[in-house]
Amino acid sequence: MDTDLDPHRPRCLEDMAGSSEWTPLKTMMKSTTPPHLIVAGPVGIGKSLAIRSILGSEIALWFRCSQDPSLKADIRDKIKSVARRRIQDGCIHWIVLEHADLLHTDAQAFLRRVIETSTGASRFVLEVRSLAGVSEPLISRATLFNAPVLLPYEIRAEVQRRTSLPLATCEILGNQCGGSIRWAILQGLGLVLDLDLDPGQSAGFIDDSVKLTRRPGESKWSHVLRIMEEIQATGTNPKSLLGSNMDWGRSGGICPWAIIAKSVALFDQN
Repeated sequence: MDTDLDPHRPRCLEDMAGSSEWTPLKTMMKSTTPPHLIVAGPVGIGKSLAIRSILGSEIALWFRCSQDPSLKADIRDKIKSVARRRIQDGCIHWIVLEHADLLHTDAQAFLRRVIETSTGASRFVLEVRSLAGVSEPLISRATLFNAPVLLPYEIRAEVQRRTSLPLATCEILGNQCGGSIRWAILQGLGLVLDLDLDPGQSAGFIDDSVKLTRRPGESKWSHVLRIMEEIQATGTNPKSLLGSNMDWGRSGGICPWAIIAKSVALFDQN
């Protein structure tokens, strides 16, 4: 979705909802001798936005690990080159690895070695959704920052400020988003665009960038993981993607990702 449709989107850290909760991260990053960092928290709460807002032009390399969890040779060479680059005294350049908890074991071992041999001017930021996917050697070489998650009423207020939707609709989005302010904002902007939705049922839309078509040479599991990543990145609701006839009200609930995996596999057979 075109972000220009949201004139109230954050332009700096101070514009973010709950910005005061991110101040400790800014303090660490802007210190004279900042540590390597792990920024952990669930999807859609503003981790990447906060990192970009704080570091700005100091980011020398940004890589989304979900694109290549094994860190192929060319990516590894680029990371090593940037990590060992010498720059002006007193300056720091940052290497940000988004979704680093998806990295394979050998890729994490490679990162550990690079961190140990990088110059004093280089710092790593590992953005992760779960620490369970990060090896202990990597965790021990970085400082952990647990990203703040906004409460439903805080998200409701931010959605209303940025979309001017009715309070009742914003309330629904705040309660349904599970803490993901990105999801709630994208749903709100979708409603503003008059996408003929019923926010009381699904409050979701299907972003045009989500493509179910399997790419040449893409394995079925890689296909499913990519679809999940695109859904989360765009704010698309799995309920909208799979249709309104799906029974979402059974006792115990249904895992939307499991249904998506099954559905994509069926589409692939046709």
